Amino acid sequence: MKECPTILEFISYVWYSNACALGVFFEFSDYKRWIERTHEYANAPSPIKASLYELGKGVLCLILFVVANEFFWMDYCWSDEFLTHSLPYRILYYHIAMTGKRFFYYGPFCSTTGAIIASGLGYNGTKKDEKTGEETHLWDKIVGIYIYEVEMIRSPIEGFKYWNYQVHLWLKFYVQQRLVEGFVTPGKRAGAWVGIATFMVSAFWHGFYPFYYVMFFFAAIMNEVAKDLYKARSIFSKVIPEPLQWIVANQVTMVSLNYLGCMFNALTFTNGTKFGGATYYLPFVLATVILVASRTLGLVKFAQKLEAKQAGKKVEDPQKDIPKEEKKEIVDSGKTQPKADIQSSAEGKSVQPAECPPAPKEESPSNETKKTQ
Repeated sequence: MKECPTILEFISYVWYSNACALGVFFEFSDYKRWIERTHEYANAPSPIKASLYELGKGVLCLILFVVANEFFWMDYCWSDEFLTHSLPYRILYYHIAMTGKRFFYYGPFCSTTGAIIASGLGYNGTKKDEKTGEETHLWDKIVGIYIYEVEMIRSPIEGFKYWNYQVHLWLKFYVQQRLVEGFVTPGKRAGAWVGIATFMVSAFWHGFYPFYYVMFFFAAIMNEVAKDLYKARSIFSKVIPEPLQWIVANQVTMVSLNYLGCMFNALTFTNGTKFGGATYYLPFVLATVILVASRTLGLVKFAQKLEAKQAGKKVEDPQKDIPKEEKKEIVDSGKTQPKADIQSSAEGKSVQPAECPPAPKEESPSNETKKTQ
Protein backbone atom coordinates (compact mmCIF):
# COMPACT_ATOMS: atom_id res chain seq x y z
CA MET A 1 0.00 0.00 0.00
CA LYS A 2 1.39 3.36 -1.04
CA GLU A 3 -1.25 5.45 0.74
CA CYS A 4 -3.48 5.02 3.75
CA PRO A 5 -7.04 3.84 3.16
CA THR A 6 -9.92 6.21 3.68
CA ILE A 7 -12.07 5.84 6.79
CA LEU A 8 -14.83 4.27 4.71
CA GLU A 9 -12.42 1.77 3.14
CA PHE A 10 -10.95 0.83 6.51
CA ILE A 11 -14.33 0.38 8.22
CA SER A 12 -15.57 -1.65 5.26
CA TYR A 13 -12.49 -3.89 5.50
CA VAL A 14 -12.83 -4.40 9.27
CA TRP A 15 -16.54 -5.16 9.10
CA TYR A 16 -16.48 -7.44 6.07
CA SER A 17 -19.41 -9.61 7.12
CA ASN A 18 -18.45 -12.92 5.51
CA ALA A 19 -15.36 -13.27 7.69
CA CYS A 20 -16.57 -11.74 10.95
CA ALA A 21 -17.72 -15.03 12.51
CA LEU A 22 -14.21 -16.47 12.83
CA GLY A 23 -12.05 -13.38 12.45
CA VAL A 24 -10.44 -14.71 9.27
CA PHE A 25 -7.43 -12.64 8.25
CA PHE A 26 -6.83 -11.35 4.74
CA GLU A 27 -4.79 -8.52 3.31
CA PHE A 28 -6.32 -5.10 2.77
CA SER A 29 -4.64 -4.93 -0.65
CA ASP A 30 -6.59 -8.03 -1.71
CA TYR A 31 -9.80 -6.55 -0.32
CA LYS A 32 -9.31 -3.25 -2.14
CA ARG A 33 -8.67 -4.97 -5.48
CA TRP A 34 -11.81 -7.04 -4.94
CA ILE A 35 -13.92 -3.93 -4.19
CA GLU A 36 -12.55 -2.13 -7.23
CA ARG A 37 -12.73 -5.25 -9.44
CA THR A 38 -9.15 -4.88 -10.65
CA HIS A 39 -6.27 -7.30 -11.33
CA GLU A 40 -7.36 -10.93 -10.91
CA TYR A 41 -10.89 -9.86 -9.91
CA ALA A 42 -11.56 -8.09 -13.20
CA ASN A 43 -12.70 -11.30 -14.89
CA ALA A 44 -13.60 -13.52 -11.95
CA PRO A 45 -16.08 -16.29 -12.86
CA SER A 46 -19.20 -17.30 -10.95
CA PRO A 47 -18.37 -18.53 -7.45
CA ILE A 48 -21.56 -20.56 -6.92
CA LYS A 49 -20.17 -24.04 -7.52
CA ALA A 50 -17.01 -23.52 -5.46
CA SER A 51 -18.87 -21.90 -2.56
CA LEU A 52 -21.52 -24.64 -2.42
CA TYR A 53 -18.76 -27.25 -2.33
CA GLU A 54 -17.29 -25.65 0.81
CA LEU A 55 -20.74 -25.31 2.35
CA GLY A 56 -21.37 -29.00 1.68
CA LYS A 57 -18.13 -29.95 3.42
CA GLY A 58 -19.11 -27.86 6.42
CA VAL A 59 -22.55 -29.47 6.70
CA LEU A 60 -21.07 -32.96 6.41
CA CYS A 61 -18.53 -32.22 9.14
CA LEU A 62 -21.25 -30.96 11.48
CA ILE A 63 -23.29 -34.12 10.89
CA LEU A 64 -20.26 -36.26 11.76
CA PHE A 65 -19.75 -34.22 14.93
CA VAL A 66 -23.37 -34.63 16.01
CA VAL A 67 -23.12 -38.41 15.59
CA ALA A 68 -19.78 -38.67 17.43
CA ASN A 69 -20.96 -36.40 20.23
CA GLU A 70 -23.74 -38.82 21.08
CA PHE A 71 -21.15 -41.33 22.26
CA PHE A 72 -18.09 -39.25 23.23
CA TRP A 73 -18.85 -35.78 24.56
CA MET A 74 -16.20 -33.35 25.68
CA ASP A 75 -17.70 -32.25 29.00
CA TYR A 76 -17.40 -35.79 30.31
CA CYS A 77 -13.61 -35.31 30.43
CA TRP A 78 -13.87 -33.06 33.52
CA SER A 79 -16.74 -34.82 35.23
CA ASP A 80 -16.43 -36.72 38.52
CA GLU A 81 -17.42 -39.95 36.77
CA PHE A 82 -14.46 -39.61 34.41
CA LEU A 83 -12.12 -40.30 37.35
CA THR A 84 -13.70 -43.69 38.01
CA HIS A 85 -12.15 -45.13 34.84
CA SER A 86 -8.61 -46.40 34.36
CA LEU A 87 -5.91 -44.10 32.99
CA PRO A 88 -5.70 -45.89 29.60
CA TYR A 89 -9.48 -45.52 29.23
CA ARG A 90 -9.31 -41.80 30.04
CA ILE A 91 -6.59 -41.22 27.47
CA LEU A 92 -8.46 -43.19 24.81
CA TYR A 93 -11.71 -41.38 25.66
CA TYR A 94 -10.34 -37.83 25.38
CA HIS A 95 -8.51 -38.82 22.19
CA ILE A 96 -11.73 -39.99 20.54
CA ALA A 97 -13.86 -37.18 22.00
CA MET A 98 -11.54 -34.47 20.72
CA THR A 99 -11.27 -36.16 17.34
CA GLY A 100 -15.05 -35.84 17.04
CA LYS A 101 -14.91 -32.30 18.36
CA ARG A 102 -12.54 -31.30 15.56
CA PHE A 103 -15.37 -31.81 13.09
CA PHE A 104 -17.41 -29.28 15.06
CA TYR A 105 -14.75 -26.70 14.20
CA TYR A 106 -14.41 -27.87 10.61
CA GLY A 107 -18.03 -26.89 9.99
CA PRO A 108 -17.70 -23.13 10.66
CA PHE A 109 -14.27 -23.02 9.01
CA CYS A 110 -15.64 -24.52 5.79
CA SER A 111 -18.83 -22.47 5.76
CA THR A 112 -16.83 -19.26 6.32
CA THR A 113 -14.49 -20.19 3.48
CA GLY A 114 -17.57 -20.83 1.32
CA ALA A 115 -19.07 -17.46 2.25
CA ILE A 116 -15.85 -15.67 1.31
CA ILE A 117 -15.78 -17.53 -2.01
CA ALA A 118 -19.44 -16.67 -2.61
CA SER A 119 -18.65 -12.97 -2.27
CA GLY A 120 -15.86 -13.35 -4.83
CA LEU A 121 -13.05 -12.35 -2.49
CA GLY A 122 -11.63 -15.87 -2.41
CA TYR A 123 -10.80 -15.88 -6.11
CA ASN A 124 -7.11 -16.55 -6.74
CA GLY A 125 -6.72 -16.38 -10.51
CA THR A 126 -6.10 -19.33 -12.78
CA LYS A 127 -3.69 -22.24 -12.97
CA LYS A 128 -2.67 -23.67 -16.31
CA ASP A 129 -2.18 -27.40 -16.74
CA GLU A 130 1.24 -27.93 -18.31
CA LYS A 131 0.14 -31.06 -20.17
CA THR A 132 -3.27 -30.13 -21.50
CA GLY A 133 -2.95 -26.36 -21.48
CA GLU A 134 -6.34 -26.02 -19.79
CA GLU A 135 -6.82 -23.28 -17.21
CA THR A 136 -8.51 -23.93 -13.88
CA HIS A 137 -10.02 -21.18 -11.76
CA LEU A 138 -8.70 -21.17 -8.21
CA TRP A 139 -10.71 -20.16 -5.17
CA ASP A 140 -8.07 -20.73 -2.50
CA LYS A 141 -6.86 -17.22 -1.73
CA ILE A 142 -8.53 -17.20 1.69
CA VAL A 143 -8.86 -20.64 3.27
CA GLY A 144 -10.00 -21.19 6.85
CA ILE A 145 -8.57 -24.67 7.28
CA TYR A 146 -7.04 -27.56 5.35
CA ILE A 147 -8.92 -30.57 6.68
CA TYR A 148 -7.08 -33.36 4.89
CA GLU A 149 -3.68 -31.94 5.82
CA VAL A 150 -4.74 -31.60 9.47
CA GLU A 151 -5.84 -35.23 9.63
CA MET A 152 -2.64 -36.47 7.95
CA ILE A 153 -0.13 -34.55 10.06
CA ARG A 154 2.97 -36.16 11.51
CA SER A 155 4.07 -33.30 13.72
CA PRO A 156 2.54 -30.51 15.83
CA ILE A 157 4.33 -28.12 13.48
CA GLU A 158 2.16 -29.28 10.61
CA GLY A 159 -0.94 -29.14 12.79
CA PHE A 160 -0.33 -25.52 13.75
CA LYS A 161 0.35 -24.74 10.11
CA TYR A 162 -2.90 -25.99 8.62
CA TRP A 163 -5.32 -25.20 11.47
CA ASN A 164 -6.96 -21.75 11.29
CA TYR A 165 -4.64 -21.08 8.41
CA GLN A 166 -5.35 -17.39 7.78
CA VAL A 167 -4.73 -16.45 11.41
CA HIS A 168 -1.51 -18.44 11.28
CA LEU A 169 -0.40 -16.21 8.39
CA TRP A 170 -1.16 -13.10 10.44
CA LEU A 171 0.77 -14.46 13.42
CA LYS A 172 3.72 -15.37 11.25
CA PHE A 173 4.07 -12.17 9.26
CA TYR A 174 2.87 -9.54 11.72
CA VAL A 175 3.87 -10.97 15.10
CA GLN A 176 6.62 -13.56 14.79
CA GLN A 177 8.48 -11.87 11.95
CA ARG A 178 8.45 -8.51 13.69
CA LEU A 179 9.73 -10.02 16.93
CA VAL A 180 12.65 -11.45 15.02
CA GLU A 181 13.36 -8.25 13.13
CA GLY A 182 13.27 -6.25 16.37
CA PHE A 183 15.05 -8.51 18.83
CA VAL A 184 17.06 -11.20 17.05
CA THR A 185 20.55 -10.54 15.69
CA PRO A 186 20.62 -10.91 11.88
CA GLY A 187 21.99 -14.29 10.85
CA LYS A 188 21.05 -15.89 14.17
CA ARG A 189 18.22 -18.27 14.72
CA ALA A 190 15.44 -17.11 17.00
CA GLY A 191 15.17 -18.76 20.38
CA ALA A 192 12.18 -20.61 21.78
CA TRP A 193 10.99 -17.40 23.41
CA VAL A 194 9.90 -16.04 20.01
CA GLY A 195 7.60 -19.01 19.50
CA ILE A 196 6.24 -18.78 23.04
CA ALA A 197 5.55 -15.05 22.66
CA THR A 198 3.78 -15.67 19.35
CA PHE A 199 1.58 -18.37 20.86
CA MET A 200 0.75 -16.08 23.78
CA VAL A 201 -0.48 -13.46 21.32
CA SER A 202 -2.66 -16.16 19.79
CA ALA A 203 -4.05 -16.96 23.25
CA PHE A 204 -4.87 -13.28 23.77
CA TRP A 205 -6.51 -13.20 20.33
CA HIS A 206 -8.81 -16.04 21.41
CA GLY A 207 -9.91 -14.51 24.69
CA PHE A 208 -9.32 -14.45 28.43
CA TYR A 209 -10.22 -17.90 29.71
CA PRO A 210 -7.24 -19.05 31.79
CA PHE A 211 -6.71 -22.37 30.09
CA TYR A 212 -6.35 -20.67 26.72
CA TYR A 213 -3.00 -19.46 28.02
CA VAL A 214 -2.07 -22.82 29.52
CA MET A 215 -2.88 -24.55 26.26
CA PHE A 216 -0.99 -22.12 24.01
CA PHE A 217 2.06 -22.10 26.26
CA PHE A 218 2.40 -25.85 26.03
CA ALA A 219 1.61 -25.70 22.32
CA ALA A 220 4.79 -23.66 21.97
CA ILE A 221 6.69 -26.25 24.04
CA MET A 222 5.42 -29.08 21.84
CA ASN A 223 6.40 -27.07 18.80
CA GLU A 224 9.99 -26.88 20.05
CA VAL A 225 10.00 -30.59 20.91
CA ALA A 226 8.88 -31.43 17.37
CA LYS A 227 11.80 -29.46 15.94
CA ASP A 228 14.35 -31.29 18.07
CA LEU A 229 12.87 -34.71 17.41
CA TYR A 230 12.93 -34.14 13.70
CA LYS A 231 16.56 -33.03 13.76
CA ALA A 232 17.36 -36.17 15.76
CA ARG A 233 15.21 -38.40 13.59
CA SER A 234 18.16 -40.62 12.64
CA ILE A 235 18.14 -41.99 16.19
CA PHE A 236 14.49 -43.01 16.07
CA SER A 237 14.29 -44.13 12.45
CA LYS A 238 16.25 -47.26 13.32
CA VAL A 239 13.98 -48.13 16.24
CA ILE A 240 10.63 -47.79 14.45
CA PRO A 241 10.12 -49.89 11.29
CA GLU A 242 9.69 -47.70 8.24
CA PRO A 243 6.15 -48.95 7.37
CA LEU A 244 4.99 -47.91 10.86
CA GLN A 245 6.71 -44.55 11.07
CA TRP A 246 3.85 -42.55 9.55
CA ILE A 247 1.21 -44.25 11.73
CA VAL A 248 3.22 -43.77 14.91
CA ALA A 249 4.03 -40.15 14.11
CA ASN A 250 0.42 -39.35 13.21
CA GLN A 251 -1.12 -40.93 16.28
CA VAL A 252 1.44 -39.58 18.76
CA THR A 253 0.89 -36.14 17.28
CA MET A 254 -2.90 -36.47 17.38
CA VAL A 255 -2.92 -37.69 20.99
CA SER A 256 -0.78 -34.69 21.95
CA LEU A 257 -2.78 -32.12 20.00
CA ASN A 258 -6.09 -33.59 21.14
CA TYR A 259 -4.88 -33.06 24.69
CA LEU A 260 -4.28 -29.40 23.83
CA GLY A 261 -7.76 -29.29 22.32
CA CYS A 262 -9.32 -30.62 25.52
CA MET A 263 -7.47 -28.02 27.56
CA PHE A 264 -8.70 -25.35 25.17
CA ASN A 265 -12.29 -26.51 25.62
CA ALA A 266 -11.92 -26.73 29.41
CA LEU A 267 -11.74 -22.91 29.56
CA THR A 268 -11.85 -22.51 33.35
CA PHE A 269 -9.42 -23.49 36.11
CA THR A 270 -12.00 -25.85 37.58
CA ASN A 271 -12.49 -27.86 34.40
CA GLY A 272 -8.87 -27.64 33.33
CA THR A 273 -7.42 -28.83 36.61
CA LYS A 274 -9.95 -31.67 36.83
CA PHE A 275 -9.02 -32.93 33.38
CA GLY A 276 -5.32 -32.35 33.93
CA GLY A 277 -5.40 -34.17 37.25
CA ALA A 278 -7.32 -37.08 35.75
CA THR A 279 -4.61 -37.52 33.11
CA TYR A 280 -1.69 -36.52 35.37
CA TYR A 281 -0.80 -33.80 32.82
CA LEU A 282 1.15 -36.52 31.01
CA PRO A 283 1.53 -34.83 27.60
CA PHE A 284 2.66 -31.60 29.25
CA VAL A 285 5.10 -33.39 31.53
CA LEU A 286 6.54 -35.55 28.75
CA ALA A 287 6.93 -32.60 26.38
CA THR A 288 8.74 -30.56 29.03
CA VAL A 289 11.04 -33.42 30.03
CA ILE A 290 11.92 -34.23 26.41
CA LEU A 291 12.67 -30.58 25.60
CA VAL A 292 14.84 -30.07 28.69
CA ALA A 293 16.69 -33.34 28.07
CA SER A 294 17.22 -32.54 24.41
CA ARG A 295 18.57 -29.05 25.03
CA THR A 296 20.64 -30.11 28.06
CA LEU A 297 22.15 -33.31 26.69
CA GLY A 298 22.58 -32.04 23.16
CA LEU A 299 20.37 -34.63 21.49
CA VAL A 300 20.38 -32.81 18.15
CA LYS A 301 24.16 -32.45 18.00
CA PHE A 302 24.59 -36.09 18.97
CA ALA A 303 22.28 -37.15 16.15
CA GLN A 304 24.11 -34.93 13.68
CA LYS A 305 27.46 -36.39 14.73
CA LEU A 306 26.03 -39.87 14.34
CA GLU A 307 24.77 -39.07 10.85
CA ALA A 308 28.08 -37.51 9.88
CA LYS A 309 30.01 -40.46 11.25
CA GLN A 310 27.92 -42.84 9.22
CA ALA A 311 28.40 -40.69 6.13
CA GLY A 312 32.11 -40.24 6.86
CA LYS A 313 31.82 -36.48 7.00
CA LYS A 314 33.09 -33.94 9.48
CA VAL A 315 30.43 -32.37 11.68
CA GLU A 316 30.29 -28.61 11.73
CA ASP A 317 28.44 -26.22 13.99
CA PRO A 318 24.80 -26.19 12.75
CA GLN A 319 24.74 -22.41 13.27
CA LYS A 320 27.78 -21.88 11.07
CA ASP A 321 26.28 -22.57 7.70
CA ILE A 322 22.77 -21.23 7.90
CA PRO A 323 21.51 -20.92 4.31
CA LYS A 324 21.61 -17.37 3.05
CA GLU A 325 17.88 -17.18 2.52
CA GLU A 326 17.25 -18.29 6.10
CA LYS A 327 19.31 -15.50 7.63
CA LYS A 328 16.53 -13.03 6.97
CA GLU A 329 13.91 -15.22 8.54
CA ILE A 330 13.16 -17.08 11.70
CA VAL A 331 12.88 -20.51 13.18
CA ASP A 332 9.71 -22.07 11.90
CA SER A 333 7.01 -22.32 14.57
CA GLY A 334 4.79 -24.36 12.36
CA LYS A 335 3.24 -21.35 10.70
CA THR A 336 4.15 -21.72 7.04
CA GLN A 337 2.16 -21.37 3.87
CA PRO A 338 0.80 -24.63 2.45
CA LYS A 339 -0.08 -25.49 -1.11
CA ALA A 340 -2.46 -22.60 -1.92
CA ASP A 341 -1.23 -19.81 -4.17
CA ILE A 342 -2.07 -16.55 -2.45
CA GLN A 343 -2.13 -13.31 -4.35
CA SER A 344 -0.05 -10.54 -2.90
CA SER A 345 0.16 -6.84 -3.29
CA ALA A 346 -1.75 -4.25 -5.25
CA GLU A 347 0.99 -4.55 -7.85
CA GLY A 348 -0.42 -7.98 -8.65
CA LYS A 349 2.58 -10.07 -7.63
CA SER A 350 1.83 -13.58 -6.44
CA VAL A 351 3.25 -15.25 -3.41
CA GLN A 352 4.88 -18.56 -4.15
CA PRO A 353 3.63 -21.44 -2.03
CA ALA A 354 6.02 -23.02 0.43
CA GLU A 355 6.70 -26.70 0.30
CA CYS A 356 4.40 -29.03 2.17
CA PRO A 357 6.95 -31.09 4.10
CA PRO A 358 6.70 -34.86 4.03
CA ALA A 359 7.72 -35.00 7.65
CA PRO A 360 7.77 -32.71 10.69
CA LYS A 361 10.81 -30.88 9.45
CA GLU A 362 11.90 -27.58 10.90
CA GLU A 363 11.53 -25.42 7.88
CA SER A 364 12.50 -21.85 7.60
CA PRO A 365 9.66 -19.50 6.81
CA SER A 366 12.05 -17.97 4.30
CA ASN A 367 10.65 -20.35 1.72
CA GLU A 368 7.50 -18.33 1.74
CA THR A 369 7.67 -14.79 0.48
CA LYS A 370 5.89 -12.25 2.64
CA LYS A 371 2.92 -10.66 1.02
CA THR A 372 3.69 -7.06 0.18
CA GLN A 373 1.21 -4.44 0.93
